Amino acid sequence: MKYLYPLVVVFTIFFIACNNNKKSETEIVSEDGTEKVSFDLKEMQNAAEDMEKKKDELSKLTPLSMDELKALIPESLLGAPRTKYNVNSSMGAGLASGEYKLSDSTKVSLNIYDCAGSAGAGIYSLQFLGMINMQQESDEEYTKTVEFNGSNAYEHCEKATNDCTFTYFAGGRYLVTLDGDHVGADALKQAARAMNIK
Repeated sequence: MKYLYPLVVVFTIFFIACNNNKKSETEIVSEDGTEKVSFDLKEMQNAAEDMEKKKDELSKLTPLSMDELKALIPESLLGAPRTKYNVNSSMGAGLASGEYKLSDSTKVSLNIYDCAGSAGAGIYSLQFLGMINMQQESDEEYTKTVEFNGSNAYEHCEKATNDCTFTYFAGGRYLVTLDGDHVGADALKQAARAMNIK
């Protein structure tokens, strides 16, 4: 069911554009009552308009070279050395990835997308559009919009395993995702602050 939420959000944005007089806050509850999604329609519309402007700005930037992408990946994260990395430019969008093993049972995976150029701007739009000001929670997991470094970021956690994902936009062009295996959201935010991508 969680995969349907981004589609619900996209359709909601289109309905907002047609009728701005409707109630701003919306909540969707599953039939069995175990999952709940809430979002502010007005905030979503405003964010979508801002994102469209940002997408236009990003499409005019020159994508980074492979060496510049590689330089974005830190040698260590949360005190753990990088165990592997990968840099590629698939269909014009640059991606730098790194893995950091914190212990036998915990690791963090880092993905940094360069959102410059038309392909990168498309990734920025697709990755963020389904998550604008959305809150979702069930017995097993939650997703919520949080404030990070003065703008929106997205936090998702599996409650039983404490497997979390933290996604944010940095440096005016980078979409950064930290995935933690048995690593909580607070630790991922700490790692994001330490990287200080500009």
